Amino acid sequence: MTDKEKSTIQEQLATLYLRLNGYFTTGYIIHSDEKKIEGELDILAVRFPLHKQDDTEHNSSEYLELPENIDIIIAEVKSKGQSLQFNDCLKQQNSLEPLQKLLFWTGVLEDDKTDKIATELNALVQTQENSQLKTFRSTKIIATRFGNLAIRPILFSPERININNSDKFINWTELNDFIWLCLCPADNREKCGTRYDFTAWGQGFTEIIKVYKDRQKTQNKFKTIDELYKDIQDKRQ
Repeated sequence: MTDKEKSTIQEQLATLYLRLNGYFTTGYIIHSDEKKIEGELDILAVRFPLHKQDDTEHNSSEYLELPENIDIIIAEVKSKGQSLQFNDCLKQQNSLEPLQKLLFWTGVLEDDKTDKIATELNALVQTQENSQLKTFRSTKIIATRFGNLAIRPILFSPERININNSDKFINWTELNDFIWLCLCPADNREKCGTRYDFTAWGQGFTEIIKVYKDRQKTQNKFKTIDELYKDIQDKRQ
């Protein structure tokens, strides 16, 4: 399996994790005046505070520190060999344009609030030396016509296990534990089936869902992401 294929699977895992936590997700391309792509955002996610999924018999993850307001997550997914930091496009301090474009695209802020929030976000995505925050960074609560919301930049690193010596991020253990909880119960659920046509999840998720569901039968939970890569590769052959 190539590094590019592994990177795609990592992004799909992060997106699936957010979806199972009640988020609507998409990616975003940041265009520049030079008629080229200035940057890409791996995941833009939004969750509304009245979200419920009682029929699935699991709650959203406490690790995500879910707020009581509308929650927008700006997520970057980093492989093990990459630094745990946001892309330069978002971190650049000589221009807020990428963040402004992103905020305009969401359509959730009035124009007169965009510059202030872009400035706040730019500060939040900067790399801080020797920082070991135990909670996720977040903007202050923003009052909008749609309700109160906050925007949180969060890093995912599905190939990492150790979360020490860094700001809080979402690692393999959290991703795998929560996805397993959602997809692979040992017993039947009263109001939610767990065996069905897994292609209903769509092309991006189907092969991940299938390998988790295969292991549900024997309750043989993945221990490492390398096991996940291998099961997916075996399915492709």
